[in-house]
Amino acid sequence: MQSPLNFLFTINNSALRSMTKLISVRSIVTSLAAIVLLCSCQKVISIDLAGTTPQYVIVGAITNQPGVYQVSITQTKNFNNDNNFPGVSKATVTIEHNGTLTPLPETSSGIYQTTALTGIPGDTYHLTVHINDQVFTSSSTMPQPVALDSIYVSTERLSTNKYITVVYHDPAGIPNYYHFVQYVNGKKEKTVFVDNDEFTDGQTIKSQLNFNNDTNDASRDIKTGDSVTLQMLCIDAAVYKYWYSLNDGATGANQSASPANPVSNITGGSAMGYFSAQTFQSRTIKAP
Repeated sequence: MQSPLNFLFTINNSALRSMTKLISVRSIVTSLAAIVLLCSCQKVISIDLAGTTPQYVIVGAITNQPGVYQVSITQTKNFNNDNNFPGVSKATVTIEHNGTLTPLPETSSGIYQTTALTGIPGDTYHLTVHINDQVFTSSSTMPQPVALDSIYVSTERLSTNKYITVVYHDPAGIPNYYHFVQYVNGKKEKTVFVDNDEFTDGQTIKSQLNFNNDTNDASRDIKTGDSVTLQMLCIDAAVYKYWYSLNDGATGANQSASPANPVSNITGGSAMGYFSAQTFQSRTIKAP
């Protein structure tokens, strides 16, 4: 049974009492009667959150580094359900590259993995997922890697907050898209850091990864002695659009009325998520 949201509109009694001092005794009696009447007329507005059709969430990536490549499949729930999203089992998952089909067997509930691939920059990879009678597909082309020159800790002006600054040289003449992932003492920062070279083509970039610690979680802040790891992923345009819209939609930014689902590059049915062929680099430093 869905829980309504209840809004109670009440009358400010103290303000009304102060107003009665300016009128006659008879008016006071009349005003008090009106106050009682108004205070007894609280209105309850109930908003029923309608159920939605569950959607599959498919997330997968391959990189130019050898290792375990994974595709996870879960399913959405209604707003009033809990936040446990069990994996979707018994799907058939494959990645095709240059005519070779690589299956990803299920290793645990909703997790499909393989070590039989190593991504090649410039090549395109095709994901296919069969779930019951539905087929979902996605394609992603792995960009050429852009070297991560260095990272360092910088301090924001007029504050003591510390942030990572990444330094790299953007190749000229081709569109480039970047996704950065930050860890502080092994804990992943939830902020989505993405960038492109629309206005910086061919330039040396020094980008400070600012974020708002809106949860007041001290473990998110960078402090002296912390171990900070920065991953730099070169991604294609469709995956950049996914991450950009995820960050934009989740915060209700860009004058949107409410949060929205990110733009997925998964096609074929009712599904969300992304599939990314991306290059990978990582640097770790100790915060001064």
